Amino acid sequence: MKRTAWIATALLLTSRVALAAPSWSVVSFTTTPQNAPKILAAADKLMSSGVGKQFPGKLLLQVHLADGNNPSTHSFVPIYKTAAEREAFAQKMQADRAWSEFLAVMVKESQPVSTVWYKTLKSWGDLADSDRVWAGYAFKVNDPAAFLAALEKFMASETGKKFPGQVYLSGVVAGGLSPVTHMISVGFASETEMDAWDDARSPSADWATYLGEVRKVSEYLGNELARDLKSWGPATLKGISSAP
Repeated sequence: MKRTAWIATALLLTSRVALAAPSWSVVSFTTTPQNAPKILAAADKLMSSGVGKQFPGKLLLQVHLADGNNPSTHSFVPIYKTAAEREAFAQKMQADRAWSEFLAVMVKESQPVSTVWYKTLKSWGDLADSDRVWAGYAFKVNDPAAFLAALEKFMASETGKKFPGQVYLSGVVAGGLSPVTHMISVGFASETEMDAWDDARSPSADWATYLGEVRKVSEYLGNELARDLKSWGPATLKGISSAP
């Protein structure tokens, strides 16, 4: 049963969707502290294989730091510049023995939880590959154009211009039976940088204006925090972003 679940997750991860924008997934799973190094080693082996070296995007392995009642402990986050790039690589990977060997480890050492697929709508800030701490904010949006406009306005404000990290607005393409329609992902170099930004941003009039505008067109559903354990792939975040 568990192998079937992981195969189903892999098929969703690599299935065909016509997306011109950068696309990314969060493939979440549970494992124990003792088994996490085995999964990291399996990912290293896959990405250093012949097919893994052809990976055109960026792959992150993250550990969850705070996610409420979400049972996941870790996630793989594959990021691609286009859906066509994603599909072409998926076909190569699924036909390769290295992928089967990787799946065998995942079946033995972990339990799949969920896969959510996103497309990146726009990004802002310094798209640095050195950022390792990621906060994800989930929303149910009823006016996507107004939601984007509010975020653009804040990032162009005097407060927004002081933001030290990187921000991505993404729409949900496939995520199961969930009310989430959009995700704001925020990357920081450290938790210390994140806390300092929160302290500086929260009392500002620009932030109060932004909150008032987004509350009119969306429902905030909560946030999660994760840290990168390792990343693979030749692409930089800047190379696969939708920054202007």
